[in-house]
Amino acid sequence: MDEAAGRQMTTTGMGPMLKIGEFSRIAQVSVKTLRYYDELGLLRPAWVDRYTGYRYYTLEQLTRLNRILAVRELGFSLVEVAKLLQDDLPVTELRRLLRLRKAELEHQVQEDQARLARVAARLSQIEQEGRRPPYEVLVKRAAARLVAGIRDTVADREEVAGLFQELDRHLKRHGVAIGATAPVLALSFDTEYADGGADIEAAVPIERPVRGNNRVLVHELPEVAAMASLVHQGSYELLPEAYRALAAWTQANGYRAGSPNREVYLEGFVLGPDRQMGVIEIQIPVERMTSPGRAEDEGGYRMEPRIVTKPAFTVVGLPFSGHISHAPFEGGSENNEIGDLWDRLSGRVPEIKNICGPGVGLCYGMPSESEPWYIAGHEVARAEDVPDDMMSMTVPMQRYAVFACTLGTLGETYRYITEEWQPATGHQHADVPDFEYYDGKFDPSEPQNMELSVYWPIK
Repeated sequence: MDEAAGRQMTTTGMGPMLKIGEFSRIAQVSVKTLRYYDELGLLRPAWVDRYTGYRYYTLEQLTRLNRILAVRELGFSLVEVAKLLQDDLPVTELRRLLRLRKAELEHQVQEDQARLARVAARLSQIEQEGRRPPYEVLVKRAAARLVAGIRDTVADREEVAGLFQELDRHLKRHGVAIGATAPVLALSFDTEYADGGADIEAAVPIERPVRGNNRVLVHELPEVAAMASLVHQGSYELLPEAYRALAAWTQANGYRAGSPNREVYLEGFVLGPDRQMGVIEIQIPVERMTSPGRAEDEGGYRMEPRIVTKPAFTVVGLPFSGHISHAPFEGGSENNEIGDLWDRLSGRVPEIKNICGPGVGLCYGMPSESEPWYIAGHEVARAEDVPDDMMSMTVPMQRYAVFACTLGTLGETYRYITEEWQPATGHQHADVPDFEYYDGKFDPSEPQNMELSVYWPIK
């Protein structure tokens, strides 16, 4: 420091001063940051040499600098930092800013947790199938749109095509070309399987209102805030596999599916007989589940199921016959016949072809020593080359009450369903298999903590 500068600092009456580089080393803040704080007026130098432009700071300024850094660590912008550092800032305003930041961080944590769940679900799927997922699922908003539609009960896709042909004839009489505004779509209103056919609306987006009739209804499809969607490219015969993938993704990522589903025909839909190949976007309205399946009340814990409709699916695995004493791991390592069955299956999973979902414990009969009544297996896209000592079974589309539990509380869960929940709600067990859906991660050191879901079929 030259003599002139020393005299200038002495006349200020301040304590020892540090050049910006020295202050930077002590504070562990870069020189560039200190200069930027100076430009913003957050931390002015104690003194600036008018001849050289050198900035000097005092040790006492570390207190203000640390306050700036502490507030910045909370995620506030520099503009907000300047406001928070005001000496005359009312406590009420300080509280408001902190509460706002707290809410922003909570929302960010929720989004990160949802993103983590999606990563975990994709990793689990890749580990189970040994390949890249065949479909990519996105959640998007569906805008409101004006459509002309015909809603009817149909038995197959040929009848759906007939609805579009009827729409085409009607719209041509009003000078509207089918598919001119946007791709046509089919809406499915069924929430569960019905023997009498599917409740379908064939819909054509239109730009202006046209006159309807007793068959053609002109109306607005409402906006949907969240649609889980995937794009299927190929044969229409493979659409059930796409629906299974979308249903599995929805469940694995903590969503509850709504209605109606939409099939948007992006390419390949024609009114003639050739409707075997196409590009179709399948959309399902979804909302996030607010509870994990167990709700706490004053009396302790009670299991609250969610109600879902699961599409038809097929399971391939090892059958079991015999009587059991306990649910897996409920009685420790003893009397764990079902657990032993799953242990045998774990080494033979590569023998099962076309796996498209997690493990499924399918209970399709009453315990018997002579006949199989349980399958420990995996959901498959189709049963193919089933090993001799394994078996396959297809379960039709069904409505279920889904109960979240752990492997160690599986027996307790079944007792609660049959002895408490079902009598209290009046639901009856449908005549299809119930099953355990093993979508959690298995830890051999603590198997009883594995998370799973019990799917209880209801009428």
